[in-house]
Amino acid sequence: MYTEIFLGKEVLKENDLGEKERSISFDDTSLFCEEKSVKFNEFYQAMTTGMKPEKIISMNKYEYYLFMQDSIRKYCKVKHSITEILIEYTIIREYEVDSDNIELTLTRGIENVSA
Repeated sequence: MYTEIFLGKEVLKENDLGEKERSISFDDTSLFCEEKSVKFNEFYQAMTTGMKPEKIISMNKYEYYLFMQDSIRKYCKVKHSITEILIEYTIIREYEVDSDNIELTLTRGIENVSA
């Protein structure tokens, strides 16, 4: 199934006082990606380390790395296929499938971004 996503990244920005602050910026352009389910063994192995993978997104590696350069943490918003609501996810793993594609393992929610 194909789904629409918006990539986001946490970056360090300088405020008015010259101090570095962490902030999240999401891309305005959406990308269409293939949505996959998490395999059972991957799900249970991740649970032993305290992570809870919920989705796998497969997308073009070039589009991903073009936006994600200079990022501290990586996020995305995925449009729900039925309700069209954007749900925020944290990218917990990247896996290069081949020379053109990358798989992203996602967990729901965004961690606190305070410095």
